[in-house]
Amino acid sequence: MIELLTLADYKKMLWKNGAGFTIELARSDGDSLDAFDWRISMADVKTAGEFSKFCGMHRILTVLEGQGISLQIEDDSKHLASLQTVQFSGDSRVSCELLHGPIRDFNLIYDPQKVHVRYQWIFESASVEIFSSADLIFIFNQRVEPLTIEIDQQVFHLQHQESLKIQNKKLLKNIVLSEQSIKQICLIELTII
Repeated sequence: MIELLTLADYKKMLWKNGAGFTIELARSDGDSLDAFDWRISMADVKTAGEFSKFCGMHRILTVLEGQGISLQIEDDSKHLASLQTVQFSGDSRVSCELLHGPIRDFNLIYDPQKVHVRYQWIFESASVEIFSSADLIFIFNQRVEPLTIEIDQQVFHLQHQESLKIQNKKLLKNIVLSEQSIKQICLIELTII
């Protein structure tokens, strides 16, 4: 099953710590912020502050828009510009400082005991062909221009910040990103352990 997710399909919800809002793109199941195996979201970070904890989970965060963010992850500092990524434990004590105004970030939070994850950004300007047998494949288009994707001879057009959610059931999928211009695509492959 292949599902095209537009901005209207995403769900706006309060952060776990109540300090802002998340735009949830997809999740394994349920509505609780304490009971899921994986969750993909965007967040608009408008002020400095503490991150919510997700104990037992792992987090991958990429800056999508804005001038960047400085993260203090336990005793380690990370400075992220646009389309740079960091990963850390959901148990970590994390706080942020905005470098030059608000940012929007992209997040994957998952339980490493239940899900194996492959997370990558694709920026090539040439056509790209991907084969995957993951249980779930998620493709997110950050590029402002529409993106054309062919999956097993079906064609999809993703606008800016739209996604494809592909329930794969371990069948080998052939994904072709035929655009000849610069891409800004996040490809997430989730395999249930």
